[in-house]
Amino acid sequence: MTFRITRLDEHRQTVLKVDGWLEAEGLPDLEREFDRARGVSPAGLTLDLSGLRQADEAAVELLRRLAAGGARLINCPPYLALRIAPPGRRNGHEAP
Repeated sequence: MTFRITRLDEHRQTVLKVDGWLEAEGLPDLEREFDRARGVSPAGLTLDLSGLRQADEAAVELLRRLAAGGARLINCPPYLALRIAPPGRRNGHEAP
């Protein structure tokens, strides 16, 4: 595995911090942790991407789906925010 997930539970909010290189082979681990966290976090779920160094296309697609499903993406590197954003919203640096 080339990435690490750190879970932080703060104020009824769960934050999953993702560090490293996120690639297709590790996505099931991230999805499992996301599902576990979502089950115990009534206020929502946040993914902190400040430590994410690289993401392949499968990872970008998963992040896009999670964001569309209500996950909040924070500290998203600009290069990644542009890849995650839907085509009509690619003029800024904030992830959806």
